[in-house]
Amino acid sequence: MKKAISIVLAAAMALSLAGCQAKTGSGEAEVKEGTAKDTIIMGQPGDTPNLDTHNNLDGNGMRVNTVLYDPLLRMDNETYEIRPCLAESWEISDDGMEYVFQIKQGVKFSDGSDMTVDDVVFSLQRGMTKPLAVPSFARVTAVDKVDDSHVKVTLDGPYPEFLFAMALPTAGIFSKTAYEAQGESEFFNNPVTTGPYKVVDWKRGELLTMVANENYHLGEAPIKNLQYRVITDPNSAILSLEAGDIDTYILVQQSSVKRIEENEKLEMLQGPTFGLSFIQVNTEKPPFDNVKARQALCYAIDKEAMLDGILDGNGMIMDTFVTENYLGYTDKVVKYPYDLEKAKTLLAAEGIDGSEPLTAILYSPQDSKFAQILQNSLAEIGIELKISQMERSAYEAACLNGEANLIVGSGTYTAPTVDETLYPTIHSAQIEVQNFSKYADPQADQYLEEARVTLNEDDRAAIYEKLLIKLSEDVPVIPTVSGFNNIAIKKGLKGVVVSPWSFYNVYDFSWE
Repeated sequence: MKKAISIVLAAAMALSLAGCQAKTGSGEAEVKEGTAKDTIIMGQPGDTPNLDTHNNLDGNGMRVNTVLYDPLLRMDNETYEIRPCLAESWEISDDGMEYVFQIKQGVKFSDGSDMTVDDVVFSLQRGMTKPLAVPSFARVTAVDKVDDSHVKVTLDGPYPEFLFAMALPTAGIFSKTAYEAQGESEFFNNPVTTGPYKVVDWKRGELLTMVANENYHLGEAPIKNLQYRVITDPNSAILSLEAGDIDTYILVQQSSVKRIEENEKLEMLQGPTFGLSFIQVNTEKPPFDNVKARQALCYAIDKEAMLDGILDGNGMIMDTFVTENYLGYTDKVVKYPYDLEKAKTLLAAEGIDGSEPLTAILYSPQDSKFAQILQNSLAEIGIELKISQMERSAYEAACLNGEANLIVGSGTYTAPTVDETLYPTIHSAQIEVQNFSKYADPQADQYLEEARVTLNEDDRAAIYEKLLIKLSEDVPVIPTVSGFNNIAIKKGLKGVVVSPWSFYNVYDFSWE
C-alpha cells in the first residue's frame, strides 16, 4: 500500500430540511414529514466528486462511500480492531501472501437482488485496475473465486496491513449484473450496492439525499433518512449547527472548537488521527551527520508551543511515531524535554557554535508555523535558521537532493502501523524516494524487513519496539505533535466515535 491518503477538504453552503425521500432516478427529492428521530443531516466542507468506490480519494467522497458501499471488512474507530462485514471470516497462508475470505451468504443488494461471490470477485478485480483505489489494491496481484462462498486474494509479498486496506471505502462491493446492464457512467450515478444507505437524489455541489437500505444484511439502519450538505464556509457551518439546520459537521476549524464546547446544545468530539507532524534531519549534511548534534536539536524543539500555539491544544505531543493503539508502541523510547540550555551545551561539546546558519525547507503553510517556533528557539541559543517555503515540485527536488539541513513536514496514513509510518521515511532503499533524511542503517532496515514477513502479532510488536527505541536514539526524524480529528454533533446523537480516517458509518448512529 505505502500510499498516504491526503484528505483535502473543500467547502459549501447550508440548507435546512426536516427529512426527505425521492423516487430513484427521478432527479427530484420529494419532501415528506419527518422528525429528528428518523433523519440526520451531515454537514461537510465539499461535495463528493462521484459515487465510484474505486475512483474517489476525496475525503468528502470517501465519507459518502462509507455508507453507500460495504467492504469485506470494517475497522473499529476506537480500538482499530478489524471486524467482519461482507466477509464473515478469513484465513491467511503461512507465507502471508494469500488471503481466503469466506463471504457472507444471504446478502442482498439495494435493488433486492442477491449478492454472490461473482459480484465480490468482479468488484475486487475492478479495484485492481483503478489508480485511485491504490490504498486498497497496491499489493494485490490476483483475485480468484475459490467456490460459491470463498474468494482468494493474492499479494505480491507479506503485508500484515492488508486487512486495513480491505476496510477502506476504496474497496466497496457492488452488483456486477447492474453494472454491466447500465454501463459504468449510468451505474455510478445511482450504484446498486450492499451498504446501509442508498442514493435517492443528488444535487451536485449542494445536497446528497439517501435513505436506509431496507435490504441491508445487518438490518435496516436506525436513522432512516440521511443527507450530506455541502457548506463551503466553515463559519457558516458553525452557524448552521447552532441554528439546528445540520446535525453534525466534520473537521471543525480549531478556532471554533471552544465555541462549540460552550454550546449546551452541541458536543465537540475529538480523537487521534493516523498522522503526525515531524522534522526530517539531513544525516549526510553537517552538522547533523553527527548523532549528538541531532540529539541536541531534539532538546531545542518546543513541542508544547507547537501543540498550544498551532493546534490550540487539540492534539498530543509525540515522543515516538505512533500512538498507544498501534501494534509495537512502546513508552521505552528516549524522550527529549524542551531544554535550550542542554541543547546549547551539547552543541558546544560537538564544536557547533552557530557561526554557520542552518536551513529548513517546507511547502505547507501550517508547516511554516512549526518551523517558525523552531527558528525562535534556535535563535535563543545563537543559531540562525533560514526557512524557505517552496512550491511542491521545487520542494520535492530539494528534498531528494539533500539541499537543506532540516525538512519540516507531516504525514497522514491509511493504516495504524509502524511499517506504513516509517518504511518510506527511514529504510535505506527509499533514499531516492521519500527517505529525505538520507538515513541508512542496516539494523533499522533489518527490523523493518523482518517485521514485514513476521505474521505473529506479538513477535512483530517486539520488533517494532526495538525499532522505535533505536530511532529515538538515532533521531533521523523527530516526531513533534499529532492533531486530533473532530466532529461536532447535536446532543442526543448516539454511537458517534471519532474516526482516525474521518469516515463515519452512519449505520452506527441513533437518536436518543
